Amino acid sequence: MNLAGARVLVTGGGRGIGRRLVEGFLSDGALVGVFERDENLCAELRTAFDGRVLAWPCDVADPDAVDAAVASAKQDGFEPDVLVNNAGVIHSEPLVNFTARGDRVHSRRAWRDVMAADLDSVFFVTSRVVDGMIARRCKGVVISISSIAAAGNPGQSAYSAAKAGVNALTCTWAKELGALGLRFVAIAPGFFDTPSTRAALSETIIARLQQQIPLRKLGNPDAIYLAARQIVENDYLTGTVLELDGGLTL
Repeated sequence: MNLAGARVLVTGGGRGIGRRLVEGFLSDGALVGVFERDENLCAELRTAFDGRVLAWPCDVADPDAVDAAVASAKQDGFEPDVLVNNAGVIHSEPLVNFTARGDRVHSRRAWRDVMAADLDSVFFVTSRVVDGMIARRCKGVVISISSIAAAGNPGQSAYSAAKAGVNALTCTWAKELGALGLRFVAIAPGFFDTPSTRAALSETIIARLQQQIPLRKLGNPDAIYLAARQIVENDYLTGTVLELDGGLTL
């Protein structure tokens, strides 16, 4: 698929990696829409890009909100050719916290919140958007942002499980809908140099990680956009998880 003129919907496109994806797709001539929970960020996106970005307030973990946002986008003349499931949260918590007082087991509420934000949202948005693609006979592309934590990361039960689910859905849908020309690919980043990474990890831990990564550096968010662009443009790429980690999982 040629990105120039393609309609690309990015969930969680208001900040971080999502914002970088929005910028990249715009620079390559795509028409970009965003589902973003924060209404202020929606307004800021429209202003920052001189109206070239359409944005609809939407909590993608809420199926009713997703249905309403997809309907609003269609009413505004925006029906995606490409969907990027980027919205989500990172949560770290051990299964059993040996030093905690009281209940030591992983929070049930945190488990549900992470699964809703990182896995349910992918199902809710993709199912509704893909139904529209099929109705239009569009050979669309769905990219879901996963993580190398899908293989299992100590201290991240919910996050790892959710991302493993994203990978499974990617492969399932590729097999289920490939005959219609629909493609599904996940991108599994490793450690990237983002404000959230710097906020979550000390400089000591970051330095140690860099020594474990064969390329000896954290990833640049631009690399995630380049991977997304490749997926859109390579019409024979589907049903796979593209690990983008500088060789960390070798």
